[in-house]
Amino acid sequence: MKRSFSLVLALAVVLLGISPLTATAAKPENAAAIKLGGYIPQADDVDDFDTGINVELSFTRYFHPNFAFELGIGYFKSEDGGELTSYPITLNAKAVYPVGELELYALGGIGAYYVNVESGNFDENDTVVGYQLGVGANIDITPVVYIGVEAKYLWASPDFGFPIGKVDIDGMQASANLGYRF
Repeated sequence: MKRSFSLVLALAVVLLGISPLTATAAKPENAAAIKLGGYIPQADDVDDFDTGINVELSFTRYFHPNFAFELGIGYFKSEDGGELTSYPITLNAKAVYPVGELELYALGGIGAYYVNVESGNFDENDTVVGYQLGVGANIDITPVVYIGVEAKYLWASPDFGFPIGKVDIDGMQASANLGYRF
């Protein structure tokens, strides 16, 4: 965990250092962000699992000041004696409401979730389509660097076959975000 924090801190220093070089009058149309936080299982099938880690890299393309698409590649993990791990690739539509340096947004979309469950001698995986809805806020630190928070809920039900079958891995993903506009 210390290594992850050091990496994020180094990235923040670099972004803040180069941001004056790339500042423009209008907000850039693209953004990339790293999102670090937690996955909080909510479905009955995973209610014994603990809150785990959630990490996501995202790329956002603004088509209008009030509308964007976001592509995300992530990782989340939770444990309960066994281990639930997922690698989602998501696509979200974002409704954006800019207020000065603040950007409020709502998002919704679809994703492909590769999910692996390990417990004792059991080790199975499945790739399944899932859905997510969320809200967030970003605030500009410089014209191109921002920080933010996001909360989204995901729905996905991988099928691990006999003896487990379908498992709902629905849950909350909450994160703190560091982004760069270009």
